[in-house]
Amino acid sequence: MTTQRTSWALVREAAGLFLTAFGLLGVLVALGALHWAAGLSAAMAGLLATGLFMRPKPTAAPWAHLARAAVCILGYGGLTGCAFALCTPLGWIGVALAVVLLGLWLTTREHEDEGAA
Repeated sequence: MTTQRTSWALVREAAGLFLTAFGLLGVLVALGALHWAAGLSAAMAGLLATGLFMRPKPTAAPWAHLARAAVCILGYGGLTGCAFALCTPLGWIGVALAVVLLGLWLTTREHEDEGAA
């Protein structure tokens, strides 16, 4: 037995998504009115969070994993760019953290070595 959503449930969901997007736009515009870097940093943090929390299934198409990586890189790069614009040492901290994360990602994991033996 399959369950189908009623047309009212679909309308309600569409309205909820529209209101969520409109509310987020309002927050970004308000932050941008305070300072351009505040609005841009919030938008980039949202992109980074989306990329980190919206994981495709391991069996998903390769482009889904590449899209997730691109969103994460865009979000982190935007945050680092804002940090450079506001205070150069903060920008270099962002670059150094990216290098640390890349180094941790490249390190060998013990469980991978055990499976190869």
